[in-house]
Amino acid sequence: MIVTNLFQSILRGKSGMNIGLPSGLPKVDSIIYGVQRRWMYVWAGDSGSGKSSIVLYSQIYRPIIESLKNPDINVHFLLFSFEMSAEVLFAKLLSLYIYEKYGKILSYGQILSLGDVLSDNDYKYVEASKPWLEKVESICEVIDKPVTAKGLYAICKEWSKKFGTYIEEEVSEGYVKETYLPNDDKQYLITVIDHMRLFSLSSGHNIKQEMDEACDYLIHFRNKCGFTVHAIQQLNRNFKSMERRNSENALLGLEDLSDSGGPTQSAETVIAIYHPFREKRNKCEGYDIKVLKDRARLIQILKNRFGLADRSVGCTFYGEVGLWRELPLPHEIQDYTKYINLS
Repeated sequence: MIVTNLFQSILRGKSGMNIGLPSGLPKVDSIIYGVQRRWMYVWAGDSGSGKSSIVLYSQIYRPIIESLKNPDINVHFLLFSFEMSAEVLFAKLLSLYIYEKYGKILSYGQILSLGDVLSDNDYKYVEASKPWLEKVESICEVIDKPVTAKGLYAICKEWSKKFGTYIEEEVSEGYVKETYLPNDDKQYLITVIDHMRLFSLSSGHNIKQEMDEACDYLIHFRNKCGFTVHAIQQLNRNFKSMERRNSENALLGLEDLSDSGGPTQSAETVIAIYHPFREKRNKCEGYDIKVLKDRARLIQILKNRFGLADRSVGCTFYGEVGLWRELPLPHEIQDYTKYINLS
């Protein structure tokens, strides 16, 4: 039976079904195999490092773009957006789309007129993008109020029924086995938790217990229904100590994730976002942070169960539209200034 299952996986691979969706970050994809089905990712970072933004860009926006241009790619999203409302989340997606489609820089704050009122000329880009947004809404369900772990389970169970059927079979007296038959073997059911610390607490639970229970449920849906899970997690404060900052081990490690080790133990892949400018680094992994400043980020692959780990990829983050771009290797960069402005 093991050999049979292995060859089924090999043949699926030969037909292209094991290749993950591109995230827009090709170096990262070469390490973690793109956006995979039946996979749990943990994304970690300090507040303001861009951990939510990189998931929004690489694991939501890019797969949306890929699926809408290729009808053979069947992708659906369940987004637990505890940090931002559904409208703000969609405004951020819209900001990315308008920049890539029209080359126009409109932040989500400008789109929502949070400072100055959006001009009529800029509104034309927003209005022209409405049909795209409506397509996005048709494949995205957003939960923007905190829930308990049990609430997460109930929502995931109902959502999964839209894309498959649960079948109960009595395999022995008093024991019923439940299986899940997907409507489409090629579908991606992508679930994002932003972020794990913001679950509501069940009676008698602390945050670690709530996170661990939620993690157990997410693993259940990964294994039974083939969910792709993205869990976003905060860092603890230890990595900010002066002793740590001045040591050779200033970058992030698995021990720096806060509240619970359950998600990292369960995940196939753990990725951390390091913000060297904020940590007062002049150089980081060979990159000149004095020039790149707040643009610079380091994507660290801390765990990769089926591939390489302890790898890092230098990136720039353009927060005005939520865009991420990979940098060349440090020795290949002659002029850092061209990576500062969005163009």
